[in-house]
Amino acid sequence: MREIEYKDFSLSTHQKNWRIKKPNVCQFELTFECGLRCKHCYTDCYNNPGDISKELKTDEVKAILDKVYNSGVIWLCFTGGDPLTRKDFLEIYDYARKKGLIMTIFTNTFSMTEEIADFLKRYPPFVIEVTLNAVTMDLYEYISQVKGSYEKMKSGLQMILDRKLPLKIKTQLTKDNFKEKDAIKKYIEGLELRFRPTVLLHPRLNKDLAPCALRFSTDGILSLDNKIGNDCINEEQKKYEFDNKAAEIDNPLFPCAVTGGDGFYIDPYGNMFLCNLIRRPFINILSGDISEGLKGLLSQTRTERFETDSRCRKCSIRNMCYNCPGKAYLETGNKESHIDYYCSLARLNKIYVTAKKNEQGLPF
Repeated sequence: MREIEYKDFSLSTHQKNWRIKKPNVCQFELTFECGLRCKHCYTDCYNNPGDISKELKTDEVKAILDKVYNSGVIWLCFTGGDPLTRKDFLEIYDYARKKGLIMTIFTNTFSMTEEIADFLKRYPPFVIEVTLNAVTMDLYEYISQVKGSYEKMKSGLQMILDRKLPLKIKTQLTKDNFKEKDAIKKYIEGLELRFRPTVLLHPRLNKDLAPCALRFSTDGILSLDNKIGNDCINEEQKKYEFDNKAAEIDNPLFPCAVTGGDGFYIDPYGNMFLCNLIRRPFINILSGDISEGLKGLLSQTRTERFETDSRCRKCSIRNMCYNCPGKAYLETGNKESHIDYYCSLARLNKIYVTAKKNEQGLPF
């Protein structure tokens, strides 16, 4: 059998599905339940017994996975909350595995068990992405707001490391853990993994603005060392790149991949949507069809244009900005609004990109 590089397989598969108008990626929130109550988490507002009790049952998840597979999706991400909190997680994971889906798991490892780790050792996912926001107990539990969570997290992470499962570690930098950033970086790099920080924070899905108070100021980002600062500035940037000339002509509201048809999100109630922050419009795919639903959602989103004289509408550096309709909607209630914080970051990004081009002798 001829071997090919994963990046070549990924590119060719995406291109093939684009040509035949099939999605490639699905991010499936199996539950909003999580053992932690992190201060910056945007889904924690639904981490309560009332909302969790309404979530999909095992058979309903499997029925949706059938539809996801039949839609043409290759890459499937299980997230939450923390998907490992579901008692049926391994049953769901195995069901998706047997369909040949390439799976990623997002977790904080708090709910990792020996049984789950052993099963993943036998049938490993493409990667497990773990969030690690502190490496000392007091700070970790200050952020997680759960006593005893540090040791449980470390135990779960060690299970992954012991079994040499494919692993990425991400870090959300906030005002709370800024003082520990160097120690976090040293710890992660000591595991021979890349340090993956981000400074981007937005409100919770119920529009609670509390996480925004944990943002760095622009000066705070500039005070980061170059490597961390550059990573933070650019980590999310490619998600929002778009063609400036096309934007001037078409004036699209969504400058991101939302309108591309490459993927979709599903929440713990079976609702499918294109933007992880707006989540409107949506269809419930327990009774609906993914392909038809996706076609309808895309037709609505692709035709959205600015209707107001928003500052973002004619901004010359919109392609360097981290604001988007979803973030604007959660923070202001208006998809077209600018957010001063992101305006500052965009100007900072312009300075960085200009300096980088000068350094490399690239044309402007």
